Amino acid sequence: MSQSERQSETRPRIRVSVIIINGGTILLVRHEKYGRTYWVLPGGGVDFGESLADAAVREVKEETNLDVVVDKLVFVDDILPENRHRHVVDVYFTAKVIGGELRLGADSNLREVKYFPVNDLTSLPFLPKIADQIIEEYAKAFPDSAHYLGNQWG
Repeated sequence: MSQSERQSETRPRIRVSVIIINGGTILLVRHEKYGRTYWVLPGGGVDFGESLADAAVREVKEETNLDVVVDKLVFVDDILPENRHRHVVDVYFTAKVIGGELRLGADSNLREVKYFPVNDLTSLPFLPKIADQIIEEYAKAFPDSAHYLGNQWG
């Protein structure tokens, strides 16, 4: 195992998630991995040398074909299972659509992309389990202060 491979096992993965609201609906992407199907916000890993905002724009484009501009920082959380086999730091932004036509990206784990009423988030298999926090911040029009949500594993 190379030194870079060992380092990647001992360092958190940084990812961005993007909250896109359109007329009381929120854009979600359905993933299928390891025999599980669930909905997530568009987003993904930040590449070395890439800003958080640039990663958010790129990931939304890859998964939904939409062009966005990043707006507000809303949340930061950790995904840290009890056995500590991985560690993800997720940074959540709101964004506004400025172009593109909604269509599912080519990633093999993606199954569907669509808008849902924001208040329906709690009835979906939505990960991580922050639906209540999103609904609460949506009701307040996503104020300018971000919140650390702690560990959202399980």
